[in-house]
Amino acid sequence: MHRPNVDVPLKFPGSVPYASGWERTVVARPVAIGLSIVFCLGLLSVPAIDAWRGDWGAPVQAVRSGTGAVVRALSGDGPWWRRLLEANRVALAGIKKFETAVEDSSVAASAVRPATLDALLRHGGAGSEEAYVGGDGWLFYRRDVDALMRPEGAGKRAPEAIAEFAADLASHGVRLVFMPVPGKASIHPEHLGSGRAFDHPLMPVRWEALREDVLRAWKSEIAARGLQDARPPVVFDPARVLWNRKQMSRGDQYLATDSHWSPEAMEAVAADLAAVLVAEGAAPPMAAFPEPGSIWVSGLGDTARMLELPEGSPLRREQKVVIRPVMGIGGKPWMPDRWGEVVLLGDSYTNIYSSKDLGWGESAGLAEQLSRFLGVPVDRISRNDAGALEARRMLAAAAAKDPEWLRGKKVVVWQLAARELVEGDWSPVAWQGEVAASAGFFVAPPGHAVEVVASVAGVGLVPRPGTTPYADFLTAVHLTDLRDAASGKSLDGESLVYVFTMRGHRLLPEAALSSGQRVRARLSNYGDQAATLDSLNRGELDDVDVMLETPNFAPWIEPWRP
Repeated sequence: MHRPNVDVPLKFPGSVPYASGWERTVVARPVAIGLSIVFCLGLLSVPAIDAWRGDWGAPVQAVRSGTGAVVRALSGDGPWWRRLLEANRVALAGIKKFETAVEDSSVAASAVRPATLDALLRHGGAGSEEAYVGGDGWLFYRRDVDALMRPEGAGKRAPEAIAEFAADLASHGVRLVFMPVPGKASIHPEHLGSGRAFDHPLMPVRWEALREDVLRAWKSEIAARGLQDARPPVVFDPARVLWNRKQMSRGDQYLATDSHWSPEAMEAVAADLAAVLVAEGAAPPMAAFPEPGSIWVSGLGDTARMLELPEGSPLRREQKVVIRPVMGIGGKPWMPDRWGEVVLLGDSYTNIYSSKDLGWGESAGLAEQLSRFLGVPVDRISRNDAGALEARRMLAAAAAKDPEWLRGKKVVVWQLAARELVEGDWSPVAWQGEVAASAGFFVAPPGHAVEVVASVAGVGLVPRPGTTPYADFLTAVHLTDLRDAASGKSLDGESLVYVFTMRGHRLLPEAALSSGQRVRARLSNYGDQAATLDSLNRGELDDVDVMLETPNFAPWIEPWRP
C-alpha cells in the first residue's frame, strides 16, 4: 500500500480528485483476494459447523409444520384472495418460527455466545436484552428496571382494573387486599447506580397515589353496581417494610443474582401483611404457631441462569441463604388448604421459596409464612410470571369451575410484581357463570395414561429462550378428533392439553406444533401432577371457553406419521 499524489486526478473516468490532505488507500490484488476469502469463510463457517454438529430437529419440524400450515390455508374455504392472504400470514409466522429455531439450535452460537456475553457484561460496562449488571456482581432483571423509567400515563388503567376486580370479589362477599411487590432496583438502587446513597425507594410512576387512585375508581365502581355496603379494597405497600429494613442495616433485601427478595425480607413482609389482615378484620386474630426450624440452601439466581453465562463466571456464583420451612399437621410439609378463608393469588414472589423447581428450597414461601403468622390455613393460587391479566383470569376460572370454593373465602390477597402496574395487561376480565365440564372433552382417568392420535386446533404462546428468567414453560394445546392410538376407536372429540415446550431454557420439539397438524400424544390426568405443574408459567389459548375445560398433561406430543 502506498500514498498517491493527491494532486494527480484519479484514473477512473468521471471521478473527482482527492482534496489536499486526504489520502487514498490502495489494496493490492492478493491482499484483497485474501481478505475476501477470509470474509466468505467467516460467513460460511457458522452454518457449516451447525450442519456438521448441530441439532436440526426443531428447524426441520418448523419447516414441516409451516409448510403444512400454508397448504391448509391455500386449500381452505373462502375466496381465493382471502386464502392467499391467510397463506401469506401463516408463511410469515412460519419463517419467524424457523429463524428462531435455527438461532436456538445453533451449536456455533451456543459455543461463542456465553463467553462473549460474559466479557461484555463484566468488562464492557454493557447490559443485555434481559439484564443490567450492577456493582458487586449484582444482576438486575431488565423489565424491573425499565418499569421505573416509564413516563407519566403508563399503566393509567391499572387502578380501574384493580377496583373492578375488587368489586367482582365483593359481589361474592370476598374482600381484596392488593400487594404489589417492588423490584430489586427499587429497594437497592445503590447497587445499580454509582453507589451513591438514596433517601427513598425508586418506584414506578404514580406509586404514591396508587391507594387514592384505586379508592377513587372503587367508589365509581360500587356506585354503578349497587355495592355501597361492600368494604373497600386494601392496598398494602411492602416497599415501606423492605426500605425500612434496609435502612436499619438488616442486610440485603434481595438476592444478588436473582430477581426476587431474600427469605428474611419475605418473612418480614408476611408478618406485616398478617397484622394488616387482622387489623382490617379480614382474618381472625393471630393464633400461636410453632416456630419453624432453619436450613441453609444454596442456589443460582434466575437472572444469572437466564443469561446462560459460562461456568466459572463471577456473575454466575451461587448464593447461600437460610430458609424456614413451615410444617403442617403431623410434621408434614405445609400444603395449601382449599377451604381456607384466606387465599393468596401470586406469582414467583409467592413461589420463590415454595417451589423446588426455582432452586431455593421448598415449603418456605410467602403463603407458608403468611399461614404461620396468621395461625390459620391459607389457600394458594400461584403461577410464575402471572401478570396483571393472567392472575385475574386464574381466579375467575377457579370460581367458574367451583362456585362453592369462592363462597368459602373471606379475603383474596393479590400479590403482583410492581412492574405490572406500568407494563401489564389491564384488560377487563369477564367472570363466567358456573361452568360444567363439556361432554365433548376427553379427560384421562386419574392414574392412567392414554395414547391418542389427534389434530391440533390451537396452540398457546411458546417462549423464547433467554427472554424469561424461568427455566421451564408449559403451553396449552387444543386437540380435536381424538382417537385411541392402538385401536383407532374414537374418543370424546376434544381435549385441552398442557405440554412442556421449554425445559432448562431449551426449546423442545413441541415448540414447533401448529394448528391443523396431525399428532400423536400421551395424555395423563393433569390432577395427578398438579402440585408440580401449577406454579409453572405457561402460554394459554386465546379461546376462553376451551381454557375453562379440565386439562390433561402430555409428557410428549409428536407428529403422527401413519
